Amino acid sequence: MFKRFYDPATIYARRARSCLDEARMAALEHENAAEHHMALAKMYRHRAARLEAELAGDEQARMVSQPAASLQRIATLKKHKEASQAQPPYLAQGAAS
Repeated sequence: MFKRFYDPATIYARRARSCLDEARMAALEHENAAEHHMALAKMYRHRAARLEAELAGDEQARMVSQPAASLQRIATLKKHKEASQAQPPYLAQGAAS
């Protein structure tokens, strides 16, 4: 009766079946992950192509509508405050602003 539980061939077969189940589960998980990553890669390829087309059209439209010499800066520079207008680095006690 106990031979069935302690027989080395039975123990090995049980261990091999357990390893086989784990390998099948790992293969399934990796196939699912690969499918997910393939979908993400496809999405990013489409996104990159769409953005490249958008930027290429934008560049062509900008070059046609404005010559290179009249291009303006995106942001203007802020003027520095004069030394007399500078804020103190701290607030006086009881002062609120």
